[in-house]
Amino acid sequence: MMLRGQIVYKTYLILLSAAIIFACTYGVDMPFEEQSFSSPDIHSLSDDIYYFPVQSANQLSSWSQPLQRFDLIFVGHNVDLHATGYDKVQNLAALTPGKYTHVFAYIGKDENGLAYGVEMNVDKRQEFIMGADGLKISGQFYLHCLGRDFNKNSCPENSYLYGINSYDYVMAKRLRPELHERLMLHEDQLIETMAKDLAQAYPFQIPVDIGFKNITRKTAYLIDDGRDNGADCTSYFVSLFEEVADICLENVRVEASVLSNYFLNDQLGKRAVIPAKYNPVLNRTVSLSSALGEMGYTLKNNKPRQSACSHQSSVQGIPTPNALFSSPSLESVSLIRGARIRLAQMVNP
Repeated sequence: MMLRGQIVYKTYLILLSAAIIFACTYGVDMPFEEQSFSSPDIHSLSDDIYYFPVQSANQLSSWSQPLQRFDLIFVGHNVDLHATGYDKVQNLAALTPGKYTHVFAYIGKDENGLAYGVEMNVDKRQEFIMGADGLKISGQFYLHCLGRDFNKNSCPENSYLYGINSYDYVMAKRLRPELHERLMLHEDQLIETMAKDLAQAYPFQIPVDIGFKNITRKTAYLIDDGRDNGADCTSYFVSLFEEVADICLENVRVEASVLSNYFLNDQLGKRAVIPAKYNPVLNRTVSLSSALGEMGYTLKNNKPRQSACSHQSSVQGIPTPNALFSSPSLESVSLIRGARIRLAQMVNP
């Protein structure tokens, strides 16, 4: 019985510590509403400018960014705004290195002026499933209403964008002009690929190889296999642009040593924990620094893989939201005071 308990303990610790180290962290236990209205066909959305309301902890005024198709929207939590003890939102901020922990993309507007975005995310159940091919979590590719210009709370009743109103940081960036121009040459193929992913419920993939073989090895390998077996929020767009548009974004991946160092040595990373409810054997909260330190578990790099881009030979590590945000392949989108734009529209309709 003792041996069996030790094996179960090792299984849960490896699975849960690695599973929580997503390339994106989401609103665990955050409000979730089922969609009761029919989302539009992604093909019907027009590539119109969308004035997207941004949010930052140090900005009190209303600011917006004029977004165009395929601009990326980054969100994150400010740990200083939340509890000093264990807090779900605080833990989300600590679990992924950097200011931003999730990313999605603006796609277009419907005939009523509502803007829509796409994202990879876990679903309401957040079910972990352990099978012969390793640990999986329920989730897929989604199309969501973002709202009208300047107002992200203007979607139809019961529409749902996963947790965006709970974030403290919301900011968009876009590909550099020359890259965006190349991207738009493949606009039809990109939209068609997204349409198929929506129709086929393209699956969420945990970017860490977690299986029964890890029980005794105490090692989990990172996963970056392109579009082959699903994706997380960041790798979806990185691999989509790479494989469909031949655009490889620079410096968007983080290697295992960087992740391990973050949890072991960074002041915020050391606050990241495996909540007690995900650790039924010990029934107590365990820090990832302890799991990767005195408990002896390790993260290892995936094998370098050949990139689909014609100019890049191989890549290694996993894409993360904050690394993508900081990529030299992206540039800032202008900030505009929402009130000024609204006044100008009223004077010059």
